[in-house]
Amino acid sequence: MTEESLPQQLIGLQRLLTEVDARLMKAPVTPVGLDDLKASVDSLRTNIWAIMSAGKGTMSPTTVHRFKLRRSADMLRDLVEEFDQHPNDERFPEHTALADVAQGLVTRLGRK
Repeated sequence: MTEESLPQQLIGLQRLLTEVDARLMKAPVTPVGLDDLKASVDSLRTNIWAIMSAGKGTMSPTTVHRFKLRRSADMLRDLVEEFDQHPNDERFPEHTALADVAQGLVTRLGRK
């Protein structure tokens, strides 16, 4: 039996993730194993960014950096929307950590 090439595996994985995503959107409850899948996808994303940033792909490190900036901005917009919808929700240590990182980021962005 011939082993599938990496590009073929990537195409198959993309197709499978799209199917899983569609099914998750329709699921009435959070399925068992979702936390493990999230951890795997997060790890994969981190590894992909590292590979692309190292110049091992067709994207330049600048393109990868800009992609990360767009993704981060999207996530932050989502958080702002959640905070606006639920301003009195309980606060956790992660809120303080996020505020600290955000303040550092604003300082660094102001330097340019």
